[in-house]
Amino acid sequence: MGDTTPGDTTPRADPVAESTVPGGGASAAHTSTPPERRRTVPRIAAVVAICVIVYALVVTLYAASGAVRSPNPKEPKPPTGGVTVVLSVESVDAAAQRSDVSVQIDPSEKLYSGNEFALRHDVHVIVSPIDGEQTLDFPAHSAQTTKPVRIFTDGEIGTWPFDSYHADELIVVAYTKSDGVAHPIPAKVWFTGDVPGWRVDVSLKGEVPHAVPSTLVGAVASAPTIDFRATRSSSTVAFAFVLLALLVVMPSLVLFVAITAFRGKRKLEPSFMGWMGAMLFATIPLRTFLPGSPPIGSWIDFTVVLWVVVGLVTGLAVYVAAWARWSLPEAKK
Repeated sequence: MGDTTPGDTTPRADPVAESTVPGGGASAAHTSTPPERRRTVPRIAAVVAICVIVYALVVTLYAASGAVRSPNPKEPKPPTGGVTVVLSVESVDAAAQRSDVSVQIDPSEKLYSGNEFALRHDVHVIVSPIDGEQTLDFPAHSAQTTKPVRIFTDGEIGTWPFDSYHADELIVVAYTKSDGVAHPIPAKVWFTGDVPGWRVDVSLKGEVPHAVPSTLVGAVASAPTIDFRATRSSSTVAFAFVLLALLVVMPSLVLFVAITAFRGKRKLEPSFMGWMGAMLFATIPLRTFLPGSPPIGSWIDFTVVLWVVVGLVTGLAVYVAAWARWSLPEAKK
C-alpha cells in the first residue's frame, strides 16, 4: 500500500504498480488516442479528398469546354478565285431552338480591288436553311463586315442537361453576279467560336466538287452538306448533378433531425422549425440556379425537385408532431 498522511484517507497509487504498466502506466492511458477518434480522422480525410477531386474535375471540364470543333483544325486558305466562309458560333438558344452565328468571308487575292480591304465584285453567300433571308450580300468597294444569322436547331429542352440540338443538311454556297447572271465561285467553310457551357461539333458530308458548277442550281445541288450538333458540355452536366445532389441532401438532413427529435433521442429545439422553413424556401432559388435554366416541367422537376419539396414538408410536419408530443407546459412536466 502507498504511504498515507494522518487525516488523509485517499488511497495512494503504488509506485511499483505504476512503473509496471506498459507504456508508462497511467500517463500512457491519458495520451492514447480513443478508438472513435482514430476512425473519425480517416473518414474526414476521405470526405475532404472527394470534395477536392470533384472540385478539380468540374473546373477542368469547364476549362476544356466551349470550343467549336470544326472539320478543319485551322482556317483553310481561300481557293483561287473563291472565298473561305467563316461561321462563328456565338450562342445556342435552347428554348427557341436556334443557334446564333456570325458569317464573314475571307476572299482570295483575285477578288480584291486595288486595295486589300474592298472587294472587286459583289459576293453573295447562301446559307440555308436559316431563320430569315438565306442570301447574305457582301458589297463591292466596301470594308468587310459580318452578317448575323440564326440556324434552325432541332432539340428538346425538357431532357436537360442531356438535351442536344442539331441542324442537318446545312449548305453554304458563294457566287458573284454579272449582267444579272449568277456565277458560282469556289468556297470553303470553316466553323469557329467559343460557346461556354456547350460542345459544338460540325461535320462535313459529301465531297467538294473538283470543278465549280456553271449554274447556281448545280452549285447548290452538288454542295457538300454540313451537320451541326450542339450538346451540353461535360462541365454543365457535372455542375447540374452536384447541385441536384445538394438538393437531395437538404431533405435528408431535415428528415434525420425531425425523426430523431420525434423519437425523443435528441432535445427538442423549436427554433429548428425556422431552419426547416428556410430550407424549403431555398429550394426554388437553387432550382433556378441550374445552368441553362431548364424550363419548369423538365424531368428533373418530376424526379428530384418535387420529392425534395415533399421531403422538406414531411420533415417539417414530423418536427411539429415531435413538438406537440414532447414540448409540454412547465406545470404538467
